[in-house]
Amino acid sequence: MQNPSVKLRKLCLLQSFLKICQTNACSHVKIFTTRPSYQLKHGAKSQPLCTEDRFIKKMTIKNKIASRTVILFYALVMMEGILMASPFGLFLYSFYDPFLAGMRKSTLTAWVAAFFLPQSVYQTSSPIIDFIRWYGQYFFYLGLVGFFIFAIQIYWAKLKRKGMVSSFIYSYIRHPQYLFFMLSGAGLLFMWPRMMMLVLFVIMGIVYFYLAKFEEKRMTAQHPEYAEYLRNTAMFIPGNPGGRIYKILLGWMPNQKLGQVISVALIVCLIFGGAIGLRNYSIASLSTAEIVDKNILIISIFPHNKEYLRDIINKSIAHESIQKALSEQGNVSYTAHILPINYGMLGKFSEINAETRDLIVESFHNRSSLREWLWGTETDEVKIVFSKIDKPGKEYVPLKEIMDMSAKMTPVLTADLNVPTGELLNLTMTSTTYYGDVPQPIF
Repeated sequence: MQNPSVKLRKLCLLQSFLKICQTNACSHVKIFTTRPSYQLKHGAKSQPLCTEDRFIKKMTIKNKIASRTVILFYALVMMEGILMASPFGLFLYSFYDPFLAGMRKSTLTAWVAAFFLPQSVYQTSSPIIDFIRWYGQYFFYLGLVGFFIFAIQIYWAKLKRKGMVSSFIYSYIRHPQYLFFMLSGAGLLFMWPRMMMLVLFVIMGIVYFYLAKFEEKRMTAQHPEYAEYLRNTAMFIPGNPGGRIYKILLGWMPNQKLGQVISVALIVCLIFGGAIGLRNYSIASLSTAEIVDKNILIISIFPHNKEYLRDIINKSIAHESIQKALSEQGNVSYTAHILPINYGMLGKFSEINAETRDLIVESFHNRSSLREWLWGTETDEVKIVFSKIDKPGKEYVPLKEIMDMSAKMTPVLTADLNVPTGELLNLTMTSTTYYGDVPQPIF
C-alpha cells in the first residue's frame, strides 16, 4: 500500500501541473485545465493549495509586480522625452523637478541629469554619432513590432490550446518578447539619452534577466521535457554568444550564481562605460570655440569653424546692453549657444513668451519637415542664448569643466543678431527655461 505522504505529494504535483496558466512575456508553454467553476458544477471538491503550489504562485506574483514596477518607472521617465514638446511637459516636470533637484545637490548624483548623446545640436563632425542618434531611435518601432508579433503567436497558441510554442523564432531563443521589449527601450534611450533613462534601462534589463531565469526554473520543475528545449535554444540572442563568452571567462567558477552576478556587473560597467565614451566622443565632435578672457564656451547648433563662431559672439558682446547684463552676473562662466533664428526647441534654453510661442506654433503648421521645425534653418540672422554654468557647491566653473556631467546651465539672456552687420535685433532677459529648473541638454 502506497504511503499517504507520497500520495499527497503526487496530488500536489498534479494540482500544480493542472493549474490555470499564468501568461508571461517570456513563457511560451501554455497549459490549460478545466475552470474551478466547472469542477464545482460537477461535484468535484476543491483541494487546498500545497506548499509547492503556494510558493510558485507567490514568486510569480512577486516577479510580475517587480517587472511591471520597473516598466512603470521607465515609462514615466521616458514620457519626459515625448511630452516636453507639449504643454503637458510642464505638468510632468512639476513632479520630476524635485527629484532632479535633489540629485543635483551632490556631484556623486548630479550626473543622472546629464545626456550622453547630442540633443540640442543638429549635426556633429562624426558620422558615427549622427548615425546612432538619428537611426538608433528606430529600435523603438522595431521592438514594438517584434513584441506584438510574438505576443500574438503566444496567445494564438493559447487560444488554440496547442501547448508548447517552439516554432519560428522560439526555435532559436526562449524569450523573444523580453528581447524586443528591451530593443524598444533602447530606441527610447536614443530618443532621449539622459543618464537617468540609462540607469532605469539597465535595471529593467537585470530584472528581466532574473525573471527569465526564474521562469525557466519553474517550467523545468513543472515540465521535465522543457529541459531538452532549454539545452537547444539560447535565452535572448540566437547562437547564445553571451553564454559562450560566459563559459570562457567565468565557466570555471564553482559557484555559478556568483558567476552570474559578476557577469551582470561586468555588463553594467560596459554599458555605462560605453555611454560615457559616446558622450566624450560627442563633445569632441561638436562645433565649439572659446573666448578665454570672457569665460565663454561657444556651442553652435550647425557646424561652423571657430573663427566664424568667435566673430558672432564678439559682435554680440560689443553691444553695451549685453556687456552690462553679463557683468551683473559676477565671476561666472558662460555657454553661448548659436541657434537659427527659427529654432523650434528654444524652450530648452530660455523662457518663451506668448509671442514667441505663437511664432513657434505657426512655424510648426507651415513646416516642410519635422527636423526643419525642430532645428530651424540657417540664415544671416541668429539667436544667441547666454547661460551661466554652475556645479553642485561651485558657482564658478572653469571653461574646461563646463562639459562635465554635473554642470548645469541657467539662461541669462537671448539676443537676436544680424551676423553680417552685427546689428542687435532683439534682447530678452531670462532666468529660467520653459521647463523651469530641470537641467536641459548643453549639447
